[in-house]
Amino acid sequence: MTKHVENAGSTHDLDTCPLAEADDKHEEAHYFISRMMDEWHNPPQFRANLNAFLQALRNVTFALQSTLADQPRFRSWYEHQQNAMRSDPLLRKFVEGRNIVVKRRNLLLKSTIHIGVFKHRRQKIGMNIDVPVDVPSLVILTEHVPKFGLISENHPSIGEEYGVLRNWIAEDLGEGSVLELCDEAWSKIGDVLSAAHTLVGWNSTPPPRHGHDISLCNLLTESDVDPSLPKKWDWC
Repeated sequence: MTKHVENAGSTHDLDTCPLAEADDKHEEAHYFISRMMDEWHNPPQFRANLNAFLQALRNVTFALQSTLADQPRFRSWYEHQQNAMRSDPLLRKFVEGRNIVVKRRNLLLKSTIHIGVFKHRRQKIGMNIDVPVDVPSLVILTEHVPKFGLISENHPSIGEEYGVLRNWIAEDLGEGSVLELCDEAWSKIGDVLSAAHTLVGWNSTPPPRHGHDISLCNLLTESDVDPSLPKKWDWC
């Protein structure tokens, strides 16, 4: 399977920056977004990395408070930042989500599943199905999709194969794709972190709003599972 671990684009030197601990936690949160993409089709692993992301993101502001507690201007500056974060609906939900995970339970995840035939990774025909949220996409692909009998066993049409298109929603965090919400929350905390660097006189570039392309992870096809299949099907 394709790995999606990326460089967050940080310009900080974690060995010398006075906010190295906070920087490190922010990089760690970015790592867990990439791991969520890698485990998109494996529900238990996806959930574990989402939980880890929520905690790592919260730890950014904890690290800021710990590091700058003795700075003369920090208290008034951070009070302003806290008020802004508390008034932000998305960041408020992410703090609440972290508290739910740490103190109460897992988030109530929902997974939308679309199965069918994809040609060169573009949907050709299919349907939405309801399956328990913890069922891996591989099980759906191997046990549910072939029952439709839409493709002959030798896959004569080049690029045409069965696939499972999956998305994740966590109402505790807000409406929309979990991946997009995590990206947005990560960038917003990055803005606070960048402002903290300015406070201590350290040059800092805000985190890039590059996002993560959901199309790189939300589709699982037969050839993703077994890359040797296109050759067996005489596609190449």
